[in-house]
Amino acid sequence: MSDPRDEPTMAVAHGDPALARHLRKSLETLRDRSTNDDFRRLVGEVLDGRANLRDVYFSPAFAAGVNPGAEQFAQRFDELSREQQQEMAEQGRRQLAEERERIAREE
Repeated sequence: MSDPRDEPTMAVAHGDPALARHLRKSLETLRDRSTNDDFRRLVGEVLDGRANLRDVYFSPAFAAGVNPGAEQFAQRFDELSREQQQEMAEQGRRQLAEERERIAREE
């Protein structure tokens, strides 16, 4: 895999290569599932390094692409029990730890 330090999402991930990769994968998924052409183009520019996520985050096109899914996630998350929410958070921590281990092996 490419050098994680070259990842366009690195600045938003505060220098954490595992978080940067996770963010990239999330943005790719959002782009690929979106039917909003403006959002898809904008996310493509971020992933290609032609735009900065911090700069586009507050744009109407980005909001139009992200908000519906974020609202749906928030609603579903609120329906989970406290235990299920904690398990979901732990699963995320495990996935980041595994990604950090993969990156360490690549170096």
